[in-house]
Amino acid sequence: MSFVMQPSMTVPPPLIRSGAISDSAAIGRILAEGWRQAYSGFMPESELGPRVDPYHRAREVGAWLSSDFDRDAELLLVADQAGEVVGFLAARLGDRNDVGSAGQVTLLYVSPARQGQGIGRQLLLEAVEWFKMRVSGPISIGAFEQNPFRSFYDAIGGVPVKTVRSRVDAFEWPVVVYLWPSAEALRDGIAGSET
Repeated sequence: MSFVMQPSMTVPPPLIRSGAISDSAAIGRILAEGWRQAYSGFMPESELGPRVDPYHRAREVGAWLSSDFDRDAELLLVADQAGEVVGFLAARLGDRNDVGSAGQVTLLYVSPARQGQGIGRQLLLEAVEWFKMRVSGPISIGAFEQNPFRSFYDAIGGVPVKTVRSRVDAFEWPVVVYLWPSAEALRDGIAGSET
């Protein structure tokens, strides 16, 4: 009996690029999947509602990008792997939670099928470069306290500095705000967590 070796089907590393309105459907799908995966363990189904509907999310993303997106103060990155968007990150300049941040990552999601491959780290590293070119000072990221994935921010050196309340329809949920003293500190935390 002989075996013929097939070439391995390796997936190329993702290209991190600016997001566009044409990415709305893919971003909406990943956002809906992310909410179901991370929040269905503590949010009631009625609270998740349209937030786990990829079509609803795609319309939200499209509306944001076509009318509310501020190119001078906001960033949208996507991880494009062989023509498929597999993750995204949104960031903005400023401090939303009164923690003294110069900038904040507002959304970071990777498709559940592609998690554990370093895509979130790659998106964050690209965001670090964007922050470094625009501001100096602390960078913050908020995550629902009950989010099972927030330990990632601990692993990359984030320091929980404040818990705020975030309203989602009828409920308020605690959000832990993580802080890094600078974009460089965030970069170093990511690099240190990969070893």
